[in-house]
Amino acid sequence: MTSKSDASTNILGFKYQEMVALKESLDAKDGSKIYLECFGDISDGITSTEIKHSINEDKKLIDTHIDFWKTLSNIITEYDTFRFYDKFILHTTAEVKIGSIFEKWNELKKNEKCAKILAVKSNKTISQYYSNVVKFDKSNLESILEKFVIKSNQQSAKEYYQEILINHSAIKNLIKRNERESFLNYLLGYISSELINSDSYLWEIDIDSFRANFQSYANRYQIDDLSFPVSNASANSNTTNNFYFVKELQNIEYVNKIGSSMSNYLKASESQIKMIQERLSLYETLDNYDEDIRDLVIELKESHLDQLTKNCDIKEKSRRFFDESINQISSKTTIDGVAGVRPYYPKGRLLHNIEEKYIVLNLNSEDES
Repeated sequence: MTSKSDASTNILGFKYQEMVALKESLDAKDGSKIYLECFGDISDGITSTEIKHSINEDKKLIDTHIDFWKTLSNIITEYDTFRFYDKFILHTTAEVKIGSIFEKWNELKKNEKCAKILAVKSNKTISQYYSNVVKFDKSNLESILEKFVIKSNQQSAKEYYQEILINHSAIKNLIKRNERESFLNYLLGYISSELINSDSYLWEIDIDSFRANFQSYANRYQIDDLSFPVSNASANSNTTNNFYFVKELQNIEYVNKIGSSMSNYLKASESQIKMIQERLSLYETLDNYDEDIRDLVIELKESHLDQLTKNCDIKEKSRRFFDESINQISSKTTIDGVAGVRPYYPKGRLLHNIEEKYIVLNLNSEDES
């Protein structure tokens, strides 16, 4: 008779499968689909993954472990379908036993894997699966084993829930810390509902639909704007000449602007790093912000070029171009998702564009800006 604790551990195994499927959904490419209990516990039509969870922390993956032999046997049974797959994964919380055939498994060549498993002595536990394997065409068996990866010693259900899912960047960067668990439980409920609401009883996660629901629900947990991380970085005179924008300022004889430019550049760089570290989701926003600065200044440069005359002082005109660029972009202190942006940030990002050679200060330069 199955005890209540046995039933609970079995249910936990199914919940663990849903948790792994959720992570796969969070990481999946747009337009793809994730299947549960169809060609493996989890499949995307390219990779088939078997999920094995145990509450026994000391469980070892030994030569005759049923999880491996049953998984391999199932692939062989459905070979006409599985032969088109790129990878087979055994995701298990068990640890590979030292000295077993699975030690350094993922580093072995296909013929080495094949030789090891065929040398295993069968027992009552794996006999039916073992028989299916050894009778299979050796060339096709090697083809399967070449794609067969073992991910052992994976996090238990509780660890996976807390360390992998709650701290997943897709959740961590959008949802406040004290609300992440509530949001995560909604997502796990969504995974279950896709089977409940399926007319065909095919457990399928359409990633585009998943993302739409994810974003819609995330909007209810809209995270507060990040407070702009103020930098107090200061310039080191010994490294000043290492920067390209310094050489540009020297080239147009604007040496008295080097000190303030260095300060703005270093502060803006440090603030940007801190913003991305705090909220990775801002990376694209900040990249687009730099492009906006670049576009504005390049457009401004065109107007300055149009005003050049044959005998004008090019370097003086270049200095005026730099001054006006600083004046125009210094008020661009609005960044979506960030509050309290300091004026040094746009100035520093202008200098970043110069440093990356997207913008050339000398109006007489033949370089593209």
